[in-house]
Amino acid sequence: MDLLNLTRELCTYPTGIVSHGNKAFFERVSQEIPIHLHRYASGSTHNGWEVPKQWQVEKATIHRDGELIYDGTQHPLGVAHYSRSFQGQVKLADLHQHVFSNPTLPDAYMWHCAWLYRPWESNWGFSMPHRVALDLRPGTYEVDLVTNFRDGEMLLAEHEHKGRSSRTIVFHSNSCHPHMANDGFAGTAVMIRLFQWLANQETHYTYRLVIGPEHVGTIFYLRDHSKEEVQRLQCGIFAEMMGTPGPFKIARSFNGDHAIDQIVCHVASHYADNPQVIPFAQGVVNDETVWESPGYEVPFVALNRAVDSNSPFPQYHSSLDTADLMQVELLEEFYDIFTKVIYTLENNCSISRHFNGLIALSNPNHDLYISHIDPAVQDDQRQPSTDRWSHLQDCIMRYFDGKMSVLDIAEKHNLPFKDVLDYLKKYEEKGLVTLHHLPIDRKPPKLVCT
Repeated sequence: MDLLNLTRELCTYPTGIVSHGNKAFFERVSQEIPIHLHRYASGSTHNGWEVPKQWQVEKATIHRDGELIYDGTQHPLGVAHYSRSFQGQVKLADLHQHVFSNPTLPDAYMWHCAWLYRPWESNWGFSMPHRVALDLRPGTYEVDLVTNFRDGEMLLAEHEHKGRSSRTIVFHSNSCHPHMANDGFAGTAVMIRLFQWLANQETHYTYRLVIGPEHVGTIFYLRDHSKEEVQRLQCGIFAEMMGTPGPFKIARSFNGDHAIDQIVCHVASHYADNPQVIPFAQGVVNDETVWESPGYEVPFVALNRAVDSNSPFPQYHSSLDTADLMQVELLEEFYDIFTKVIYTLENNCSISRHFNGLIALSNPNHDLYISHIDPAVQDDQRQPSTDRWSHLQDCIMRYFDGKMSVLDIAEKHNLPFKDVLDYLKKYEEKGLVTLHHLPIDRKPPKLVCT
């Protein structure tokens, strides 16, 4: 799959909400999968949100007594993003009010991004390593910070794998964290590889990949959806922060009772290391809040590895969030879980029976029996799940009334969905049952006429 090299490449672009690097970034993505670009002009507004102008740093120096102390243009994060210009003399105490650093990451440049989302609060400022900030001595400093703002456009990419049905499941990754791997482009790389795999699959559902600026991109993207387009969207997954150690976190959808909740939690319980399920918006909160917002109400789960919601991993929002941090086996675990989630979405069934009474599963004509424990027989091959399979066989025929899905059965007996489905397909081959595809659905959104 080569997830690491793709991550490394995607991290090279100076992306942002509106940035000169976005075009080249999406051109690189289009070399992997075909995409359709949505464009939104600077100054566009919706619900109080605004597409910002394109921002660029022309000069960012700090001198003291004629000596260059700091040049913010030497690093892409060296100036607080969307900083305004400032030229003049300041005392050290005043300068400290405009310097952003993190004492726990003394060598890192921090990504100061608050003004991207709250432009009405913007000021001027530098982002510098804390060790540099500590070396600033009392005195007068000459600041020459020149930034410019010009009209541009926000870009958001969409790729769609067509299924037999127009009912659509969304996978979402962000593109606005410049040069950052774990909080961004490693997740994008995993999803690109996922949709390359999907290209070779025949599916019932349509699957859509959305890559765009966090929150703002999704807000404008959904703004332009018709009622009919919104109705197509059945559910989705927002995922990020996949490549560093930490518990596999699943934040449920707003209501927490959609098929996507059940499927993701089921798959993670069997294939993720130490999964943890939390309520909606009680972890690291991102675009799931936009998809779930009133009038759209698309059930969305959010997945990541986060030690803490405020500090998901030590290098969070810093120049140290590079591809070198990524543990490939952790990224591959996410990819594997995504493929299994899609398999479950595609193959969940209800069951109807064509018999009455108890079937002799061990009869050679059926050959459906999985051996129970026999104290008279030594079995060194016995697996930990043997007891669960034994219990399933004792109960299974009562499940053939169309009320329980294959996933419900797998959940009740703590067995992997695919294993249970493969077992039930043998019943269908014997003519004992019929499996019926079970489509997912969602409640219509509560639209307000305007």
